[in-house]
Amino acid sequence: MHWYLCYRNQIFMFRYIGFIVLIIGLSKVAAAQRVISVSEAVNLGLANSKNLEASKLNIKQQQQLVKSSINIPNPDFFWESPTGNFYTGSITQSIEFPTVYAKQKQLQKAQIGVAEKEKVLTEFEIKYLVRTLYVELQYADTLIRQLYGQDTLYNRIREAAIRQFNAGQINYLEQTFAEAQYGEVHYQYLQSLTRVTAIQQQLQWLTGIKDSIIPEPISVYPFENLSVAQLPDSSWIYSNPGLQVLNQQKIVAQKNVQLQKNKALPGLAFGYFNQGERETLTRNRFRFGVTLPLWFWQYKGNIDAAKTEQQVIEKQQQGLMQQLSSQTLNARGEIVANWQSITYHQQSGLPKAKEVITTSRRFFESGEIDYVNFLRTTNDAFAIYLRYLESLRNYNLSVINYNYLTGSL
Repeated sequence: MHWYLCYRNQIFMFRYIGFIVLIIGLSKVAAAQRVISVSEAVNLGLANSKNLEASKLNIKQQQQLVKSSINIPNPDFFWESPTGNFYTGSITQSIEFPTVYAKQKQLQKAQIGVAEKEKVLTEFEIKYLVRTLYVELQYADTLIRQLYGQDTLYNRIREAAIRQFNAGQINYLEQTFAEAQYGEVHYQYLQSLTRVTAIQQQLQWLTGIKDSIIPEPISVYPFENLSVAQLPDSSWIYSNPGLQVLNQQKIVAQKNVQLQKNKALPGLAFGYFNQGERETLTRNRFRFGVTLPLWFWQYKGNIDAAKTEQQVIEKQQQGLMQQLSSQTLNARGEIVANWQSITYHQQSGLPKAKEVITTSRRFFESGEIDYVNFLRTTNDAFAIYLRYLESLRNYNLSVINYNYLTGSL
């Protein structure tokens, strides 16, 4: 609200140079463009994301693999002559120890959990990217308006300086300085136009919007507990989507250790085969047995590898927790620092900048200061407006980053 009021005051201040032409022009352009809110941009980004579609398909794939977790080997069928007098059929079925299939199913369900957590992480990454680009577009769009007003003013001053120099009323230094200042501001204005176009194209690609995107006016993102001394406890860290993925992967590793241990148990075999004469009783034609895990080294290798995988994930989890803690403290510090800058500019910087511009204009029109001093003073005042706008952008970006790190985006 403070920025909006200051910006309206600035528009009023430069009305005498035809600033109303910009408002009329922008209103005509905006009619052919699409104004969207940040929440609408985020929803469109999620709906248009191919990575999110891939995450959903990954979940579907892992769910389909549950059926194959009970992977019983195919039975063996033979047609042979055990006594040499006749041929008879036989069938043999071997299976792992029954608990192996239970563990395989548990492992696959844990894999579904990983796919679901990865989908959440993908959603957070999309939200973070769209929100960040939206803030950058708000900043660039407001900067264009700011620079347009300054560019219009400096162009009129440049033209007036050329006329007065030709009439012999000012010296060459004043005329050259006016032209140089206009050239610098005009270059910044053209750069800002290029930047807006680039950001709009990125948002269009992410959201699927064909029309040019117009953001809502930039404002302060809501954030509570700005006190530096009031830092969050460690419970927030478990809401981070990247850490949740690692947590689920650790569960998968634990299930895999249990599975590999169960695979080292003896298997079972049973079947039907007549090894006697045709008249052999049916009850004597069945066979039963066990499969012995004699090659123990391969089972031990798989168990050890599964345990090592679990340790790797635990270390990755601890490393990510250290990284997140450091990044979150840094993000919070940036929030506080940028908020202090916003507060200063709203309470002191912007009112003084307005006063400086008004006073310098009055002195210039009355002939008390020349072009050089007027433009230098005006530049300093405009720089305050730009620093405030940068503080507002940086504050919003730091809030987005903090919310992403803490899993509350």
